[in-house]
Amino acid sequence: MTPLQRHLSREEMHASGWLDDDGNPVGQFKTPEQGAATSVWAATSPQLDGMGGVYCADCDIADIGREHRARRWRRDRPRGRPRRRRPPVDVSAELSGVDAFAKAA
Repeated sequence: MTPLQRHLSREEMHASGWLDDDGNPVGQFKTPEQGAATSVWAATSPQLDGMGGVYCADCDIADIGREHRARRWRRDRPRGRPRRRRPPVDVSAELSGVDAFAKAA
């Protein structure tokens, strides 16, 4: 559990399956180190050299066919619905003046 849950009521956490009827955590939650591991791996893994736009989980590229690892709503917006905001990487490039994904001339 993390401080992110501070915005949820116990009822919401119970309805999400995070807490049992007695208010105890259900399942196995990751430690802070385990939670950070995939981000560190993605930032340093030579396996991802030249790749972008992949969904990573558990220190690997997620198998998007496996529903529990990369649900469709994490990857796509509904068909026909316009994108409401620009991708964060585009905003970051504009604000910082650094485009890490620009093609070399």
